Formats: sequence, C-alpha cells, structure tokens
Amino acid sequence: MIKLFVSDLDGTLLGMNHYIKEKDIHAIRELVEKGVNLAIASGRMDHEIVDILERIGQPGHRVSQNGAFVYTADNTPIEAKTFEMDVAQQVYRDIVKEPMVTTVSTADQTFTHQRNKWIDLISEQLIHDIQVNPKLADRLGVDVDASKITVHGEEADVMALEKRITQKYGEQLDCFVSHETCVDLVPKDISKASGLKALLDKTGLQAEQLAVIGDSFNDIPMFQLAPHSYAMSTAHPEVQRQASKVVDHVYEAIDDLQNKKLI
Repeated sequence: MIKLFVSDLDGTLLGMNHYIKEKDIHAIRELVEKGVNLAIASGRMDHEIVDILERIGQPGHRVSQNGAFVYTADNTPIEAKTFEMDVAQQVYRDIVKEPMVTTVSTADQTFTHQRNKWIDLISEQLIHDIQVNPKLADRLGVDVDASKITVHGEEADVMALEKRITQKYGEQLDCFVSHETCVDLVPKDISKASGLKALLDKTGLQAEQLAVIGDSFNDIPMFQLAPHSYAMSTAHPEVQRQASKVVDHVYEAIDDLQNKKLI
C-alpha cells in the first residue's frame, strides 16, 4: 500500500503563474484523509514549497533544491547540503562565461551578478526577488553559501550545456535539466532520490510504499526509486520513458493508485 505520495511542482502540480488545479487540490485532500502522507520534491526553495502547501491547505514533507534540503512535515530538518567554496567559485566563474543567464541559490535566497530583462522574467516565476551582487563570484562560500547554481537559456542550449557540465565537472557535482529552460548544478550525490531516501530513513517508510509524479529530467532519479512513478504527458519523451505511467494531471495519478487499490 502507498503511504507517501510525492509530487514535483513546476509543470506538475504547479502551472504557469503559480496556478494549481482545483481537481488536484481535491484529490490530494482525499489522499491525506485516507492516511497517505504528502511530500513535495522540487528544485524550488523550501520557503516556496511551504507557500504552496499553505495554498493547498495540507501538511507535507519537503525536498527542496533537488534534494539539497529536506524537512519533515513538522519542520524537522533532515538534510542540508551546500557546495564547497573552491568548487562553487571554480564552476561559477566558468559557467558565467556562457551566453546564458546564471543564478545562485542559498537556503533562502537567489543571487545573480547583474540584472537584465531575463532576470526580471525569472523573478516573476519565483516567490521571492533575485538579489544582484556584482562581486558574487568572490562571495561564494564566504557569505553566499551556494546550494544550487542554475543556468537559464533556450532548450537546445540547456540540453547541450548539461552534457558539457557533466563531462567536465561530473566528479565534483551533479547536474540536472530541471525545466526545458534551465539546468541545475547541485553538490555531488544530491538528487530528489537522495532527499527521498533520507526522508524514508527518518519516517521509517519503505521505497515500496512510495508513489511519485514529475515532468522533467531531475525527476528521473525518484522515478527510479519508486515502484509507482508517473510522468506528465507534457514531459520530454525520455522522461516519460523512465516512468511507470504517463498522465495529464496529478489527480489522474491519484485516481490510478485508487483504481489499483493501492490507497
């Protein structure tokens, strides 16, 4: 039986302009009423996940920044992982040369080295403002404790960059395409799956009791962890191939689990 249902945010539970479908909210509410725990696993920050949970009116565990930070539903911290200073500075100075937009996340803030129209557009999709620090490269690991470096651009450029980063820095960090317009760099051995494993260890649940849903490449590790995995129909074909089933909405995944008498 399923005891933990895990949902990604952007492109899955969360639509454009932070829209959440009422049918998804209703299905999650019924899920929780039946004794199934809820978790959100996202590339977003923890405080953004808290905001979404408040909007849907349900408690939930939180795996943020692709697994860098993990909290239980009662706010007990489980995991907190950031880059070593030399790795963050080396990688950032290299990546920022790319003709794309680079941002750096800490536990609760996002930084960039210069403001432009693309930063303003990215800010609109976040639930906080991006801070501009022209000396950002020098501050990494000093007073900017980086947990995620994100490069934003066109889909083809993002996909190509992910391959170059993995080839060059694969022994120092992990790299995921978290959206068609961005690639996330995180500390080594960090992923949504690593965050969920830490959560399972803390709660005493087993991977067999896990169901997950997502829409991007950073969701594949948790697809591989859970026996019941769902990819959104809008996901890249390779992402869809990694999941057990493809659905159009979160509530359809929950309906499928109910039809299989797993909840």
